[in-house]
Amino acid sequence: MTAQPVSADSFELAELVPPARTRAQLRPWGLFAVVVIIAFFALILSRVWLDPSGFLLDDLEQEIAAEEARLRDLKVEVARLQDPDRITAVAIDIGLVYPQERIEIEVPGIEGEQLDPEFRWAQPKVVLTAQP
Repeated sequence: MTAQPVSADSFELAELVPPARTRAQLRPWGLFAVVVIIAFFALILSRVWLDPSGFLLDDLEQEIAAEEARLRDLKVEVARLQDPDRITAVAIDIGLVYPQERIEIEVPGIEGEQLDPEFRWAQPKVVLTAQP
């Protein structure tokens, strides 16, 4: 058996090649793609516009961290400045010394109040109101 040639009349080329899609068939898919892209960008924009407090919160957290670091540095500086050895050295440098004798100062009008002499200094209101 041998194959017989097919004539061009009995065979159409359109039967072998699928029909080309027309613009009418591609239009819904193109519209769908455009809608999906617009929805994607709208979602991103809504997150940016509706959540500015997130960005503000991030900025505030960075400022808080910077101020906490500054506070730690200031506490270290205060501790260094309050060191008794440093204060003693500075006092000696400027000529401050402990007094050799104790001098009592009497304020008139306070003797009548029966207050303990060691406790009187703690009540400035009594000292200020007792003066003539």
